[in-house]
Amino acid sequence: MTSTEKRIPFKIEFSRILELFAAQIYQSPLALLRENTQNAFDAVLMKLHALADSPENDYQPTIHITVDNNQIVVADNGVGMTAQEIENNYWYAGRSGKNTSTARAAGVVGTFGIGAMANFGVADELSVESESLSGQRTRSSVRKDELSTEFKSISLSSLPSTGSSGTTVNATLAQPGAVSIDKARAYLEEFVRFVDVPVYFNGDCLSGSPLTSLLPSTRNAWAENIRGCALADVVVADMHVTGMATGELRVVVDNLVWDFETIRPGSMVLLQKRAGIQTLRSGFGLSTVALQSPYEWGGAADIPVLKPTAGREALDASSNQLLHQVVRAIDDIASNCASHHRESYSNDAFLRWVVSRQKFDLCGELEVEPRPSRTPTQLLALVRHPSLRYYTGNDENVIRTHASDEQPLVVLARRSPRRDCELGYLRIAQIPKIDTRPRVKSELPVTKQTVAQIAVAIRIGRILEEDYFLPSELRYGEVTGDLPLLVQRDGPPPTIYLNPKSDSVHPLFALYEGDYSAFGPFIKDFVRSTLFPRVSHLVPSSTKAGAEEFLRHLRSHRELFEYSGEDKGNLDDIFEELRAGRLTTVEAARRLIDMDRSQLDVTGSTAAPLSTVVQDGSAQELSFDARPGIDRREIDTSARILTTEDSNVDGYTCFLSLTDRVHREKGDFFLQPHTTDIIWGGQKVIFVFQHHSGRFGLYYDILCPRIVGTSGGGRHVSASILAKYRTFIPVPSEITDVFLPSGAEIISLDVHCDILYLDDDISISVETDSSVGDD
Repeated sequence: MTSTEKRIPFKIEFSRILELFAAQIYQSPLALLRENTQNAFDAVLMKLHALADSPENDYQPTIHITVDNNQIVVADNGVGMTAQEIENNYWYAGRSGKNTSTARAAGVVGTFGIGAMANFGVADELSVESESLSGQRTRSSVRKDELSTEFKSISLSSLPSTGSSGTTVNATLAQPGAVSIDKARAYLEEFVRFVDVPVYFNGDCLSGSPLTSLLPSTRNAWAENIRGCALADVVVADMHVTGMATGELRVVVDNLVWDFETIRPGSMVLLQKRAGIQTLRSGFGLSTVALQSPYEWGGAADIPVLKPTAGREALDASSNQLLHQVVRAIDDIASNCASHHRESYSNDAFLRWVVSRQKFDLCGELEVEPRPSRTPTQLLALVRHPSLRYYTGNDENVIRTHASDEQPLVVLARRSPRRDCELGYLRIAQIPKIDTRPRVKSELPVTKQTVAQIAVAIRIGRILEEDYFLPSELRYGEVTGDLPLLVQRDGPPPTIYLNPKSDSVHPLFALYEGDYSAFGPFIKDFVRSTLFPRVSHLVPSSTKAGAEEFLRHLRSHRELFEYSGEDKGNLDDIFEELRAGRLTTVEAARRLIDMDRSQLDVTGSTAAPLSTVVQDGSAQELSFDARPGIDRREIDTSARILTTEDSNVDGYTCFLSLTDRVHREKGDFFLQPHTTDIIWGGQKVIFVFQHHSGRFGLYYDILCPRIVGTSGGGRHVSASILAKYRTFIPVPSEITDVFLPSGAEIISLDVHCDILYLDDDISISVETDSSVGDD
């Protein structure tokens, strides 16, 4: 048996392909206006080129566009087409009669040969009537639903010559009124406004505007002309650069020519901070592009070698690259012109160019106001001062300390790019930067210290050593910038200088002398809020070894396996049921886990005002960083909950006591700096306190008797309070009501506390406290 081979054709659903082309290549149904007008314009350019050397040339080119409810007609008196050109070029998708050196020399815009397709986005019939320069006149037409690649559907017929070359394209709309006349006019005007051939739309001329019409009429402060500028290596042009009184630049480029092909010269008009550059070819609009430039140029660029994509919505890659190179060269030439005029130094775009090109040597004419005189002076003159220095900050105390008539100080501008330009020029001139690192201006000897000053220093040193395990040497001295203190790591132990004149330290002396009862708490708060942030990195427990040592200290207070009689009775019951087979080992384990919970009862009688332990309010700026608890261990309270209505402590109005066992075994943890995370949902509220070393933390789990409310939570400000026999943790305002009893109500809270271990991968493991709570 022999096999037979059959060959089949590749078929195309032509109507569907046509719709896809019209929709994908031409993004607007009005594209037929642009494409037909561009073809008409090309025909005119080619006729102008053909008659350029004719001694009797009286040719007056025109293009007429008519749009009504039913049709769009575009007529020109250009070069026209023969019957063969209509068949082989116009109706042959992908072919064009303009891919020739003659057409390119004429400056034609279109070369793709697919413009006829744009008509079928909104038209159902297209007719073309054209007469060539040789006098051959032809009419051709087709209906959209008859178009085919398999059948001869396009009519082609000869007509008597009229003696005038040109082409008329008539597109009959598929739906009457499908094209708005006002929108069509506005759309087309964007493409033909700079064309030097008269283009009429329903009798009104839309073309003929010069590129310079884009320039506002504002008078300039200066202007420079540069002939024969080389741009992007292959382009030569004349440039006219103007500067306004505001420093704004404007650039006009004329006679822009290429050395590799003889074509009509191009031109450009550039203005700062406009919405992109409209690109043109021979005056006909292509697309609007945004170019990377410090000046954010807008305006128009008429360059005959620019090539659009098929749908005219963008430039091709090579055109984009060329345009970027040309504009970069224009940036450099215009900026060098601008550098000679003082107005330019108020132009941020010019200064951005300076920074981008590292041309800081041009910034000598920048004016600054040196301190303390504040007399406007150019950097060029100022850097001649032998004692000039500069400052990158804005602290007035620092400025007053370092600025004098003998040693003027340049305070850099706060905003870039001016700041970068000032700094760049000063560095080139090798002007030194002032040293703003804090230092002790003068030390107060112990022999001249008051009793109050000595008492404050001793108390602070004791707190640092006992609570933070940080031995230190406390001294007094005036610190630059009126800083309250300065920590110096000369060696172990660190030296801490207290500034006796600062607003943070000076009031402590008055408390010692006039209100000793408040002296201790205020010293503790000073260490917590002012001193600790500056020594936190020196606290031994912040290191791995120190954190492990503190953890051992924390665990040394635990009785690892000690139960009360009642607890032991519960254990005996569990073991008996396990022996009798009434419990599985899993169930017994769950019973034991449940025993590891404590109960805390909160009643109206166990509530107390917050002010009985700590004064309301907090002067420290709130942050989520690790910080110690509020130390009030000299206060004895039996309260289970602290509340306030008038004010707050660090944003909290409610504080809940830990169970007695947790306070006894783990209370020391809260003297250490820690962060606080609080989450809630259902009947659960979970507190996670992480030690500032990041090595471990505490997990405090509360099961409430009622629904807490909508789930929520996250990182909160650490504001734990330590009293003599109690440790209180802050309750966010969103869930305060859950813990506040009303009347004689008793709120029983089931609580559980664990130590969390944070390993190097930041995963969390839990060490279960196997002792039973005693509350």
